[in-house]
Amino acid sequence: MRNLKKRMIAATSAMLMLCPTTTCMAASENGSIMLLSNVSSGPTYDALTTILNGMGSELGYDIKVAYGDSFNDPAGNLSAVKNAMTDDVKAVIMMQDGGVQNIMDEYPDLYVAGYTTAMDSVYTNDGASVAVRDNDHFLGTVAGDYVDAGKIGEMFAEKVIENGYHKVGTMIFPVYAYPEMAEKDAAFRSTIDSYNETVGEDEKIEVVGDAHVLEFSPLDESYFMEEDHSDLDCIAAFCDPGFVYSAMINARDMGLISDSTKLFAVGYLDDENFQADIGGEGTVQMIYTASPESITYCLAMIDNALNGLKYTDQDKYEEVDSPLYIIDSVEDIENVSTKSLLGVADFANCGVTVDQMKNVLLRFNENATYNDLMDLMNSDSMTVDRF
Repeated sequence: MRNLKKRMIAATSAMLMLCPTTTCMAASENGSIMLLSNVSSGPTYDALTTILNGMGSELGYDIKVAYGDSFNDPAGNLSAVKNAMTDDVKAVIMMQDGGVQNIMDEYPDLYVAGYTTAMDSVYTNDGASVAVRDNDHFLGTVAGDYVDAGKIGEMFAEKVIENGYHKVGTMIFPVYAYPEMAEKDAAFRSTIDSYNETVGEDEKIEVVGDAHVLEFSPLDESYFMEEDHSDLDCIAAFCDPGFVYSAMINARDMGLISDSTKLFAVGYLDDENFQADIGGEGTVQMIYTASPESITYCLAMIDNALNGLKYTDQDKYEEVDSPLYIIDSVEDIENVSTKSLLGVADFANCGVTVDQMKNVLLRFNENATYNDLMDLMNSDSMTVDRF
């Protein structure tokens, strides 16, 4: 259930119908690939569908989009796939993990890969879909960020230390829906505790109280009226900035917090005021989001499988880290908003070229290796460093 930016409150059950993207091919020589999406609009959706249609056109695939159940219900996800299914669909990229087993039981010839989900239902030993872990039609997953979620907490903590903050609050979405939130928050606190053991009293960092849980509704300004919340140096929000940023600005206008209170958060917002407040002396000191180009990993797994091919150095289909767009400066946000697919959904802005894609596909390059694919995943093509 670890889906980056699941946005349950925005999803509706009406999304359980096929919705072809506007640029998909009229016909395809190699069949269709379906994206079971957990979002229906916005920068991430536009970026992913642009990549899939652009690459699909070059590789001979039609791209179709269906929308998953708003609460990741297995039956709802199966219904979404059924409603969208046509005879030419050969594979599904799932952005949420409910019902993987159900879908693969219903369509045993279908290949399935995960994207921006850690596929807990598959990779936890008591998961509802654990049986598909050994199914050769299950092609692994790209996590929403890091497979070891604690690394995100460590990254946020290191940024807090680097910036010299001394009083910090944390925020998360409910752990029942996002179990990795607890791991991120715990790793954040552990890293701060370790730092505090090495410095004097005047340099120690205080993490105030337990993580504040946002029950899929925006932060209320009253949070800053509570004890120890009016003088925070920073909020480390392991959730969408849209749930926190507006309340911070309102609280500042109301005189509840100072101009120096900063924010770290997860996700990209297509909002001019928000983007103008990133980096430098701005309110937002860091955001990150999964690189949309990382969906090419799923395409590589699918294309090889559909052609009966597998890398000689690949032992198994696995859970892999997503490369990240880490945005922590004015330059970063300007580049992302004007030169990347998140800012301008034009296939020309894709960090991975068609030639790079074909070079890691065994159909086009018999000497391609899994190591080559992972080198691409770990390259600047997947990050803001390419700009």
